[in-house]
Amino acid sequence: MIWLVIGVLSGILSAVKRGSVADRVVTVVALVFYSTPVFVLGLLMLYVFYYLLTTHGIALFPGQGYTYFTANPLKWFKGLILPWISLALISAAVYTRLSRGSMLDVMGEDYIRTARAKGLSERRVIFRHALRSALTPVVSQFGIDVGVLIGGAILTETVFGMPGLGYTAVQAINNQDLPVIIGIVIIASAAVVAANIVVDGVYAVLDPRVRLH
Repeated sequence: MIWLVIGVLSGILSAVKRGSVADRVVTVVALVFYSTPVFVLGLLMLYVFYYLLTTHGIALFPGQGYTYFTANPLKWFKGLILPWISLALISAAVYTRLSRGSMLDVMGEDYIRTARAKGLSERRVIFRHALRSALTPVVSQFGIDVGVLIGGAILTETVFGMPGLGYTAVQAINNQDLPVIIGIVIIASAAVVAANIVVDGVYAVLDPRVRLH
């Protein structure tokens, strides 16, 4: 949800302010994060927000490892913040580019000009009419990403030492544990299929033209 909110809102801002300083800044920042491997960003997060802050006596975030919710809810939450941000910033860059391109295409449509001619506010035109049509490619990408994420964010979990499916997959590959690898692949495949079924339902909500009669 973090990457979806950041990506879509920054894409909308970039499209609405096309050619402005804000558009250029958003485009450059999105390109930087899009080009950054998740393990590099994760290690930078650990270095800045864990190592440097801890050496200066500020212990905001724990390092690698995982604390179970039942053991310490606060430490569990704090331990997930850096992995969340690392994964979200890189994924958000993709949604920024998708949202911007789709919004620019939609903003030139005849029904957008008609809505403006009727005197609707710019905010209503953008969020009620343009965004609804522009979300189709975003929803498609989101369905794929959620499925892959459920299957295991391998690099993120490995960098932060999180005992998830991705971390388990790496350990299974190193140990040549074939049954575990097959199980994780099946779970990831099922997650992708389920996510795309949900996406088909969301399509019908966003665009009534694709509804089955």
